[in-house]
Amino acid sequence: MIEGKDIKIQINEYHKLIEDIKTESITLPNEFVSELLIKKLPQSWMDYKQQLKHRHKQMSLSDLITHVIIEDKNRKEYAAAEAKTLSAKANVVEDKLAQKRYEKKFDHKKKYNKFSRPNGTNLTFKKKR
Repeated sequence: MIEGKDIKIQINEYHKLIEDIKTESITLPNEFVSELLIKKLPQSWMDYKQQLKHRHKQMSLSDLITHVIIEDKNRKEYAAAEAKTLSAKANVVEDKLAQKRYEKKFDHKKKYNKFSRPNGTNLTFKKKR
């Protein structure tokens, strides 16, 4: 199975292949056909494939197809919701409020000598002899 192609179409093709095999009077066990479909799922479905492999009860092919179609639908809905939240976040504009003139803060990290003032005006003292 291919990632970019619709899962329903690929499952339909798989189902047609199985029917063609049956018309040639070749019988395959249902468990084998179901496991083969699970194995052919795309690589991005690895977690779902593991979950299906570790079930205690084997599913029939029709049940498996139903489950895979539901999983595909859920993945598409999740991707659409994720894209929607991402686009909503992209449109948010964060505005930093400008500081007002009277809210200037004194910079305590800057070192001043004892004759300089923070606003930049220096006092000059005459030395007494």
